[in-house]
Amino acid sequence: MESTLATLVAFPSAGQLGDNEEYHKAAQAHTKTLTRLSADSKWASEAPQLIERLDPATHSLSYLYVLQTLKSSNGYPLDDLLLKLTTFLASFDAGQIRYAGHAFTKLLTQPRLQDLFPASIAVELITTALLRLDPTGSVLTSHHTYLVRFAYMTNNIEPVLPIIEKSIVFYPGMKGSTSTRNLSDPDLPPSGFITVENDFTKSLENKDILEHDLLRGLCFIQRRSWQQAFDAFERVITYPSRDNTNASKIQVEAYSKWVLVGLLLNGKAPVLPPTTPNGPRKVYEVTGKPYYSLAQAFEKRTAESFKTECEGLSQGFWDEEKNVSLLKLVIEHYQKWQILNLRHVYSRISLEQIRTRTQSAETAAPLASVQEIEALVQGMIDEGLLQGEVVHPENGLAYLAFSSTADDLSEEEFTRRMVATAQRIKALGPVVKATNERLASNKDYLKWLAQQKKHEQQGQSQGGPVDVTGFGDVVEDEDLMTGIVAG
Repeated sequence: MESTLATLVAFPSAGQLGDNEEYHKAAQAHTKTLTRLSADSKWASEAPQLIERLDPATHSLSYLYVLQTLKSSNGYPLDDLLLKLTTFLASFDAGQIRYAGHAFTKLLTQPRLQDLFPASIAVELITTALLRLDPTGSVLTSHHTYLVRFAYMTNNIEPVLPIIEKSIVFYPGMKGSTSTRNLSDPDLPPSGFITVENDFTKSLENKDILEHDLLRGLCFIQRRSWQQAFDAFERVITYPSRDNTNASKIQVEAYSKWVLVGLLLNGKAPVLPPTTPNGPRKVYEVTGKPYYSLAQAFEKRTAESFKTECEGLSQGFWDEEKNVSLLKLVIEHYQKWQILNLRHVYSRISLEQIRTRTQSAETAAPLASVQEIEALVQGMIDEGLLQGEVVHPENGLAYLAFSSTADDLSEEEFTRRMVATAQRIKALGPVVKATNERLASNKDYLKWLAQQKKHEQQGQSQGGPVDVTGFGDVVEDEDLMTGIVAG
């Protein structure tokens, strides 16, 4: 065992850490050695002793191979295994693990962590592992798609939030994402090593990507995070497509939820973004008519007409659409948005005036008493939906005083927001750099740039407007996001 241990701790050596090329060669050689050692008959029997002599943060590659052996065995105590897994996944050297995609994937999936531990623990462990490998969270993998589905199905939304709140920019197989840099290059973006070829992920189909964002939206609905849910569903309904006649079932489902969440978020019917492909747009206009009519009634008509619109479709329709809970929330928020819209007219208004000028969507009538209005308004304030306070003067009617808008921020709040914005911009740096590199080698993008330059020159010479062509109009038949043939 001592000779095996000596081999395991030999990498990385102090001399290899300062030289990227030397480190790269040593890491490749060490990975091959680990693959050979782990196939030896003695390996499994020595693993329990070996792991106690290794540091998961320093000897991450060696620790990973030993840990996977213990995880696959039946004799190692489950409590000890959980401790070792938690320690490793929270402290491994991501630079070393770049060389062990197959072993890393195997650790997460063979057997799956949820087959060994409670669902909440499994979700937290996988989330920790994926973010340590890629802190930007910018590369979608098959681990992500499985994790989010499992978290939603088991109602473990909280531990998966750090993953689903990240912005996905890269996908397996995306054109131009391959890199010739060594895995040891500190400037190598996550998309350069988290690849199918390196066994960090399986290939993804269009439906996998669409389902992932749909499930993200459903998770955010559970959290009442309306902006994030709205954005997730919008990614689904605007997913690039060359099909001029159809939309997937996932997109149709996402569209209905996008409309309802849009009402909860903004109090009015959302407008399809200009980037929505023609085929899905046509489908939404047909299949989404009930939702569009509902949204129009919510925004522009009386409580009576909105109530009629809601009741015009059977309970069976809403059940089949899986939107019963969302519809109830929309009905509940109808009067809340009437109250919120009063802020555009009044700086303060009596509770009695609010009572007479707003109606419940459930009864199509004003609430019965000022006390009911006060409870409703105070609830909106408590949940952060309404900025203001209910005032009870000694002589006079109780009133709602709307707070000043976000334009009147305190110096402290303004500074806090500026710092947060700067941090977000800094975090986007590696992603932007990788995207620019990818586009610089993309023939479709270069073709588009040439066309734009030609249009600009023609417009300048003729004194007329410049004809702007969208990038999506010049791509070839491959899927715009992944380079995989659509369908």
